[in-house]
Amino acid sequence: MFGFGALARDSQAKVQGVSQSDPARVLAPLPPPRPSRLAPQADSTANGNSLEQRVPAVPSTCIRAFEESGGFVLPSQNGASTGECAIEDPVTFQRLTMPDGSRIELDSAITVRCSLALEVLAWIRDDLAALARQENARLAKLTGVGGYACRSRNADTGAPISEHASGNALDVGGLLMQDGRAVAFAGQEPLSRSMRDAVQKSVCQRFATVLGPGADSSHKDHLHLDMRQRSRGFRICQWTVE
Repeated sequence: MFGFGALARDSQAKVQGVSQSDPARVLAPLPPPRPSRLAPQADSTANGNSLEQRVPAVPSTCIRAFEESGGFVLPSQNGASTGECAIEDPVTFQRLTMPDGSRIELDSAITVRCSLALEVLAWIRDDLAALARQENARLAKLTGVGGYACRSRNADTGAPISEHASGNALDVGGLLMQDGRAVAFAGQEPLSRSMRDAVQKSVCQRFATVLGPGADSSHKDHLHLDMRQRSRGFRICQWTVE
């Protein structure tokens, strides 16, 4: 057993000024303002989001694959983003359905790019669930999760932009089983050491970047997983299991 813990905008008519040399033209007074209840609806909401952003787009091939594989897509929690903080094909989710009909949840909803969502789903479904069964347990939840965040690496001023800023990274702190047993990825709990070893092997095989306890002070209590593309397929796996 493991132990651990529209406003609508009034339109105004534009009237062109009249030259004094043209007596045939008379400037008529402006009509009273149009009642707001009759004013045409604007194409934007009060918070500046365009109408196009509020109308659901046709799901991409990736998103359809995510749903067909058991992912449950939620309405996006993030508005349109641009530049370094733009997310390509974003997906917001908090749970997935396993082939046997059971559900596995994240302790909070996250938004990531769809390609990463597919990888995370496969990791949970194909790796983590199987590892839990080897410990005579059934996986119920991932704890301490985080996804999209528009920031630099480790939130350090002047540092390069984080993979979290493009929705290409996942943070996770541990696992919770259906019977209440928990596996924290940090610490030295001896009864969960074999599970941590197995999880380390699975993440380092599946993700391009793994940063965890022992990597640096910013990752002492959780794992950072991403699919960053590097020259020659270079990968990083830095997690000291104790």
